Amino acid sequence: MAVAALISACTPSKGPLSDKIVGHCEYTGPNSKLPECNDYLGEWTFENAQKDCTNVKGTFEGGTICAPPESLGFCILSAKPEQNRTYIVSNNVAKCSGARTGCEVFGGGVWQPSVLCGGVSDELVVETGAWVKPTQVCFTPDSGTPGHSANGQVCVWQSIHGATEEGRSFRQDANCDQSRSGRPYYQKDKNPLYDSVDPRRSDPAYLAEEAWVKSQVQASSCVCCHGSAAPMGASIFDVDLPGSFANQFTDRGIAHGAGVVNSIPLGAFPRDQNNGFSKSDLVNPDDSIFLTTDRPRMKAFWQKELEHRGLTADNFIGVPDGFGPLSEQYYFKPTACVAGEGVAADGTITWGKGRARYVYVMATTSHAPTVFPNLDNPEGTLWRLDVPATGAPLVSGSVKYGVTPEGTTQHTPATGSPPALVSGQQYFLYVSADQLLPITRCLITAK
Repeated sequence: MAVAALISACTPSKGPLSDKIVGHCEYTGPNSKLPECNDYLGEWTFENAQKDCTNVKGTFEGGTICAPPESLGFCILSAKPEQNRTYIVSNNVAKCSGARTGCEVFGGGVWQPSVLCGGVSDELVVETGAWVKPTQVCFTPDSGTPGHSANGQVCVWQSIHGATEEGRSFRQDANCDQSRSGRPYYQKDKNPLYDSVDPRRSDPAYLAEEAWVKSQVQASSCVCCHGSAAPMGASIFDVDLPGSFANQFTDRGIAHGAGVVNSIPLGAFPRDQNNGFSKSDLVNPDDSIFLTTDRPRMKAFWQKELEHRGLTADNFIGVPDGFGPLSEQYYFKPTACVAGEGVAADGTITWGKGRARYVYVMATTSHAPTVFPNLDNPEGTLWRLDVPATGAPLVSGSVKYGVTPEGTTQHTPATGSPPALVSGQQYFLYVSADQLLPITRCLITAK
């Protein structure tokens, strides 16, 4: 997905909540899909709180706080002067763990469970709806030019960053519901600049390049979240809208397109496995965020847009990439484990409060695992154990290094035993309840 993951990670919550009440907002959570109610506290201005509420299509009331008749609990974000307290207004206790995960892992807040969720939210566990590895589908086109794969077929990864063959439609060749499943999706309005007058609309050469860029997006999974057919509306930009495509983007979005700000944390397929499409990745970090079969041409379109706005690469020195928890996880630097987390002399692995679907032991230089297909098995991974989406997650202390329990799979190494841990040497222990839901991520010293 090109830009759907441009989500902001909230600052971790610290400090007491202010007693200054600005107002509250009732809306449907873009990620939870449940009714939510948010209190604006502290140094929010009335105008900014009202605008924030409007952005989530909510109903704002000044001077009052939420009073839901029942809830799963609330999420506190109090590190900034503009503080929030967000209630999940539901009695569906099956959503307790997900509510805590959304608050603490993706939101960076502190979760306060209600009585309904008592004794559930202290453990991070994904029992149903776990991430499922995407599949590649191959088919023979009904008519027209044969595909480029074996026997004239077209083969497409039904995944974020997947692409069909150039000139074809991803929406027709793949299942967008599966492609959206690997990353948060929500409706977000385009940049207000879209409504401005653009003299380039009368330049045939410019319009031809714009049409090519949009055709590249149409052939990629980006269209699943960034098109008019997205379930809740397009997120950030809509490739189907008439008028200026580039004007839908913020300056940072244009910088991503030009490769001035890389998009490595989003992940990417290798070019030779993706019908010739590629984007910014570990090998070519300065490529565009947009999947393309012509890297220089794609970058050139967006670089000219930077020039049109009077911007250069220097304007983006030190600008964060803006991918929220994807970036936080990718650039995470582990410190020493505490509270008994680690690997015992007999290989038994213990971790924090949660049940695991993924267990990694890696070199200390490894990145924290993030997303399929190229960032979920970092360089330096010595051993990785996977629990399938239909399997029961593992409890702490039930796993030994190098031993594959029944119902699980040793992902790394592909065959044979992992290298023995060296006494006194440090390693990176990473245990997660699901993709991007870490339970433990810290440095151990082998016994």
